[in-house]
Amino acid sequence: MGFDWQPNAGTTVNSQIISEVSQCVESINGVKEGRWKIALAFYKPIFRADQAVSAERPLDFPGIALPEQPNRHYFIIRGQKIVLEADSSIQTMMEKLQSYKARVSLTFEGTQYQLGDFQLRVGKVAPSNSENLRGIVMEVAEQSESWCFSSFQMQNAQQAHHWSLVSGFH
Repeated sequence: MGFDWQPNAGTTVNSQIISEVSQCVESINGVKEGRWKIALAFYKPIFRADQAVSAERPLDFPGIALPEQPNRHYFIIRGQKIVLEADSSIQTMMEKLQSYKARVSLTFEGTQYQLGDFQLRVGKVAPSNSENLRGIVMEVAEQSESWCFSSFQMQNAQQAHHWSLVSGFH
């Protein structure tokens, strides 16, 4: 479940908010577990003048790189509901073939906490190769199999439940 939050009018999103959230988590016995980072790029096709637009070719799609899997890259082809796992060299191949190029590249990074049965990630969103803050991300994931919701029936008891809060995007 995701929520889009916008700061009050006249307020800017800044790293001070991340510090305040981190202090709040630590004040309620959140245990700092370390750092996390995810790279996200939105790819768009490169059309040559003699090429027709094909309905089968995705107009754009996100690609995700995870530091814990440096040799893998994941793409989401939304129209066909496909998640593609590829070797990290796929990015170089797309550029050399002039098929797709990264239109927007963002880095999500921050601190991970354990808070009871929950894992909490708090971090910043910035364009890759830049420190300019574009937003703040918070993710809460339930980690225990003993906890469940009374408002809906769980189909898979092993499944973790995620909520994400992303702010600052327009």
